[in-house]
Amino acid sequence: MRTGRELPAHGELHIWRVELTGDDRRGDARRALAAILADYLGRPDKPGRGGAAVELSSGEDGKPRLATAPERLSFNLSHSGDLALVAIAPGGVEVGVDVERLRPRRDLLRLAGRGLPAADAAAVAAAGAAEREPVFYRAWARHEARVKCTGTGVFGRPPGPEVAAWQLEIGPGYAAAVALDTAVAGVVEPQITIRTWA
Repeated sequence: MRTGRELPAHGELHIWRVELTGDDRRGDARRALAAILADYLGRPDKPGRGGAAVELSSGEDGKPRLATAPERLSFNLSHSGDLALVAIAPGGVEVGVDVERLRPRRDLLRLAGRGLPAADAAAVAAAGAAEREPVFYRAWARHEARVKCTGTGVFGRPPGPEVAAWQLEIGPGYAAAVALDTAVAGVVEPQITIRTWA
């Protein structure tokens, strides 16, 4: 019997970096998520054969989770441009991940003031013109990872201080972060491993 990939231990987070090359990037990201979850759970992935090997459901907050035995692992998916990230955490530990492709925008100050916590919005406003874009996207990725962790949404109730985010270095042209509830996880800073899914 296949047992699957080893689940993250207490205090560990696994981040999977997935290159998206097809025309259906959203669908490709979801198929990669299904394959990654199937691998961890020791189930064969069956794309195109009447459904995924891993069934998902939504919690009260709308956040996806395993439909059967959700206590086995927690996960989150984000995609932007040609890249997707899948975060895997021990069961019972909520996790959020976000990736943002850096792209020029004219309204970064307005968007930062409207959607980011005050300290992050102030940092974006204080950044020089050359640094404003990366400062904004790093702050946005941290904020979105935190709200995805709690399931509240970008403009919903902000997460408390127990939901911490860590910047991820995933390559040029992207900003990314992962977040977890440190009170539930019982760790101050997780051991984060970034791998490439092929």
